Amino acid sequence: MRIAGLAAFAAVMSIGTPVVAQQQSEIVFCNKTGSKIFTALAHVPQATKKWTLTAWQTIPAGGCKSVARWNTALFYYYAEKEGRTVHWPAKSGVDKTFCVPSRAITREIVGGTCASGERSVGFKGTVPNAGKYTINLNS
Repeated sequence: MRIAGLAAFAAVMSIGTPVVAQQQSEIVFCNKTGSKIFTALAHVPQATKKWTLTAWQTIPAGGCKSVARWNTALFYYYAEKEGRTVHWPAKSGVDKTFCVPSRAITREIVGGTCASGERSVGFKGTVPNAGKYTINLNS
């Protein structure tokens, strides 16, 4: 029973890793609110082939900012308004949860329970088009 469970877990984990042809995309967030927004991204870099979290990029009120440029077939994002009063995606749009720290960081995602000082938040998965890929965040 235990071996079958591990095999099923491994199969589920491999399904989440992008395997289609990758393309160069520039990920841009546009903040359509009157407050700063902070973003976190999860993706699989070609160099490591392991899920990686990058948190937190600041998007100024009313502005747009390029937060990443990479070759990826799938990535997840989470954004929150300063003060954590509003976040994207809404609960109905959550595809996957990841642990995020309170400080800026780039690190491999290992799964399991969140470390001390981290919290679990819901991310939205998306497949970007080649070139500039813009995500608009509205109040």
